Amino acid sequence: MDKPQLLAKANPPTWLKILVIILIGLGIFFRFAHLGQKTYCCDESWTSVAISGHTVAELKQEVSNHQGTIPITIFDKYQHINPDRGVVDTVNYLITSDPQHPPLYYVMVRLWAQVFGDSPTGVRSLSALISLLIFPSVYWLCLELFESPVVGWVAMGLIAVSPLQLFFAQEARQYSLWMVEILVSSAALLRAIRQEKKANWAVYFLTLVLGLYTHLFTVLVMIAHGIYVVIQQQFRFTKTLLNYLLVSIAAFLMLLPWLIVIVTHISTALELTSGFAVKRIDNPFELIAIFLIRVTRILFDLNLTSDIAVFNSLAVEGYLIYSIPALIFSLSLIIYLGYFFAKMPKNKTSLLIFLLGGFPGLLLIISDLIYGGTRSLQVRYQLPLYLSLEIIVAYVLVFQIFQEHNWHIKIPQFIIVGLFIAGLVSDARFFQAENWWTQSDGQFIKETGQVLNQSQRPLLVINDSPVNLGGILTLSHYLPKVRLLRVADDRLLPIAQDYSHIFFMQNNSSLFHQMEQDITYSLKVIQVLNPPPGGLWQFDKIKQT
Repeated sequence: MDKPQLLAKANPPTWLKILVIILIGLGIFFRFAHLGQKTYCCDESWTSVAISGHTVAELKQEVSNHQGTIPITIFDKYQHINPDRGVVDTVNYLITSDPQHPPLYYVMVRLWAQVFGDSPTGVRSLSALISLLIFPSVYWLCLELFESPVVGWVAMGLIAVSPLQLFFAQEARQYSLWMVEILVSSAALLRAIRQEKKANWAVYFLTLVLGLYTHLFTVLVMIAHGIYVVIQQQFRFTKTLLNYLLVSIAAFLMLLPWLIVIVTHISTALELTSGFAVKRIDNPFELIAIFLIRVTRILFDLNLTSDIAVFNSLAVEGYLIYSIPALIFSLSLIIYLGYFFAKMPKNKTSLLIFLLGGFPGLLLIISDLIYGGTRSLQVRYQLPLYLSLEIIVAYVLVFQIFQEHNWHIKIPQFIIVGLFIAGLVSDARFFQAENWWTQSDGQFIKETGQVLNQSQRPLLVINDSPVNLGGILTLSHYLPKVRLLRVADDRLLPIAQDYSHIFFMQNNSSLFHQMEQDITYSLKVIQVLNPPPGGLWQFDKIKQT
């Protein structure tokens, strides 16, 4: 009997079941604990705008209608449910203001908030609840891939303590739901291929539709599925391939109404997504290195820094001490996995997990290398890859346990326990943190709030760009007394003399350049974000002697 058959027929040892059940229990605790502790980031603030039923156009109009300074409390109604507006208004927000995000999650969170509240804790609790569905989903996929309950148990353990999984479980966005749909659709496809029944293909169709209406990158998952089916059918036009094509086309046609929305509002979609195209890492080796470092964060993450900061010479020695071993570990892991699967007995279904992670991941990297941008470095876009890696690592470790020589068994057992411990250490760090490195704006919002709270009568200058308004929406949760001044780049506005501390979150406005030249003010740079012009600058009124 070969090793894959041993692996398939083996029952999970009792110690493993007990350990994984404990880890899942701890994972559930970490997912629901301190839901309101971390900074409510800009993306999450836009989620609150969506469920409020208001639109970005209304928000901009609200700002422009005020003459002189504006109390930040005017943003409150855009962060809470309006009882006079409903689910239709939430969908209207997405259509007019954020069309690149399909409506399924936002409809769900709107209905959820009506029952459990629209506070950060209430809104985030939906993501935490959805994240629990990842456990049965990954177990089912492991059974379909390898017919191995042991791999399923280890994969559930890794996901239970994965710091990356924990972060998305506490973010008021759609990514926990998308991960569930990636796993379930992949398992449903394997089931439909193995058992050619209409009911199985119907389940696969349903998962694709739900996935497409959660995240548009589900199209990449569908293409990876299609490549697998073509290879699995040995490039022949079979009934299985026909069924896949019919189901995929039908699912895509179901998305057609939202595709019309995107095309109709293409300028809005491009405006909101252009930031990742503007950001650029000129050295391709740096891009690949950062990508590889982030791979390790699915297993171990101490929240030391954003990896981009390391390569921008903004990191201190402690950050480099973390990043260099992470890069070496990631390279070693990828080389070993490639060597392992090149030598192991062929398993047709295992090809799917490589395509599921590899196709979207490589496509994003190649796109960045050719056209510029940092899409491949956004962890939320690489979730198919990260899920695949967790499953592959679980499979390789379990496979090694069933080596013929007994002393070999202990090594993968120690590695499994070590990975579980690394995940728990990361979770404990996450439990204590107020911000996580994946929230690129979280630390900035926190420091901005601290500086403004320490100032007497601060005035914050804003504009009506979506990025700037997103930051102000987030600050509105923490700065109830600050006054705002709207400024347009094409005209200069007078500032009342009773404001001695004036702050800018961007340094490219006409008023900013005017104040730079004003000898009655001194300029202090508080923080500069990458890429510019974002940051925080403070102008202090010079006392006349």
